[in-house]
Amino acid sequence: MLVAAACTLLVALVGLYVLTPLFREPKGNLDVELLAETELDRLLNRKAVIYSNIKDLEFEYKMGRLSDADYGRLGAGYKAEAALVLQKLDQLGAEKNVDEQIEKEISVRRGKLSSAPPSQSAPGFASCPSCGSATVPGKKFCADCGQRLA
Repeated sequence: MLVAAACTLLVALVGLYVLTPLFREPKGNLDVELLAETELDRLLNRKAVIYSNIKDLEFEYKMGRLSDADYGRLGAGYKAEAALVLQKLDQLGAEKNVDEQIEKEISVRRGKLSSAPPSQSAPGFASCPSCGSATVPGKKFCADCGQRLA
């Protein structure tokens, strides 16, 4: 009788030990991980989903699977939702064109490079007799044109 009670107690303790991790809060801050997606990311993802839905809707309509009334109703809903998302994106400043920003940065850096003094005027540097670009002392060939240096 005493052995059966001890075995039952042991099984209960092992069961409690095994099941405890299932009910414990996970380590680490899940709130930070969940908040890692910004509002801009969420809106951009939503915009992509809405555009995909509109494309699918048009495909279904062209295939004859949707009536005119359903196409009009669903299309209006998607377009209204897209307008809301685009309006929120505009408020967040996402309307800036990334390509234009990159081109502006490139032109600024090119301007800095062109206004910098040429490297061939620096002491210890020679110029290639073929193309005129600056050469590194000790090199046997020009890095730009491949001409053998004297």
